[in-house]
Amino acid sequence: MGKIAIIGAGSHVFSRRLITDILSYPELRGSTITLMDIDRERLNLITLFARKLVAQHGFETKIESTMDRRSALEDADYVIVSIRVGGLEAYKMDIEIPAKYGVIQGIGDTVGPGGVFYGLRHIPVILDICRDIEDLCPDALLINYTNPMAMICWAVNDYTHIKNVGLCHSVQGDSC
Repeated sequence: MGKIAIIGAGSHVFSRRLITDILSYPELRGSTITLMDIDRERLNLITLFARKLVAQHGFETKIESTMDRRSALEDADYVIVSIRVGGLEAYKMDIEIPAKYGVIQGIGDTVGPGGVFYGLRHIPVILDICRDIEDLCPDALLINYTNPMAMICWAVNDYTHIKNVGLCHSVQGDSC
C-alpha cells in the first residue's frame, strides 16, 4: 500500500486522533505510517501509542518513527504536516506583544498580528519541507494542518509545485 508521513507527529492529542482516524479506513490499514518529530520523548510516546493501536486491532499497518525529516519523506504518497515552530514560548509572544499595544486576540494563530507572526515563523519551514518533498516524493499530496492554514497554502501554491490541501482540525467541532 502507500506511505503516509506525519511531520510534527509529537502532538499527543492531534496525532493520536489523526492516526486513529487514518486507521478507521480499511483501505489505509495496509499502509506504512512514518512518524517524524524533533522531540524524541514526544515522538516515542506517539510511536508507542500507534504500535499498540495497530497490534490491538491486528492491522497490517507498519509504524515507523524517525527524527530525520528527509527519511520520513522518502517515497511518501501523503505528507501530513502539523508543526508549531518555536513551541509554546513563541506562541505566547504572539498573544502578549499585540496585547501590550491594545490588540487582544482569542487565539492569534490565523488572523491579526498573531496570525502574521505565526505565518512569518511557519511559512519558511513549510517551504523547506516542500523542497524536500519535491526532491524525495514529488507526487505526494501535502495535507497541511499547520496554521495559518490559508497563508501557508498560498505560499506553497506560489513557491512550489506540490499538490496540497489545507485542513482545519476544529471546523467539524464548531457550532456556527
